[in-house]
Amino acid sequence: MRYPVMVFDFDGTLADSYAAGVAIFQRIGPELGITILEGDELEAARALPTRQFLKKVGVSLWKLPRVIRAYQAAAAETAHTLKLFAGIFESLNQLHADGVRLGILSSNREDTIRTCLRANDVEHLFEFVIGYPKLFGKGRALRRLMKERQIARTDLLYIGDESRDVIAARKARVEIAAVAWGFQTESILRETGATTVLHKPEQLLDVVPTHQMGI
Repeated sequence: MRYPVMVFDFDGTLADSYAAGVAIFQRIGPELGITILEGDELEAARALPTRQFLKKVGVSLWKLPRVIRAYQAAAAETAHTLKLFAGIFESLNQLHADGVRLGILSSNREDTIRTCLRANDVEHLFEFVIGYPKLFGKGRALRRLMKERQIARTDLLYIGDESRDVIAARKARVEIAAVAWGFQTESILRETGATTVLHKPEQLLDVVPTHQMGI
């Protein structure tokens, strides 16, 4: 039996927003003092933990809120054009049909997320969509989510594509399934502590709680 509740990150996990994100940073970067990475340098940076990546592109913690606001405002303008990763639509529909409660917890804005979900005809599959404004702190948000919706820790699986998603799940003491099709590389996801790494969306249908496998 699958996890009763599966909570997803959005960008890089459900939505194929990498190219759009790079374009946004190339546009807003100069006025915000962000170092623009391209080519091999950008690819190499994808193997860095999130905090190291931010340091490399010149985003300090005091500058981060301004950068996030600017990025989210720009992302909202093109949310209706974003596509889901190939295979996500089918996997979400199957999970929903099987009775799994689906939700989203993302650092992006709720309205932006819902615009994309609506454009891809999957908004109705999700019980809740939470836009958490802080880049770091999803662990706290996961704990609050479980408390407010009375979800047992062992019933929830969080799915994300970045090392900060892995760290958040560990802090909330919930299981994490990291996806290798998002922003960060499999190596950094595993280095951060992800033991389950998915390589294609169809594998979402195969993830079951470890205690059900006798582990």
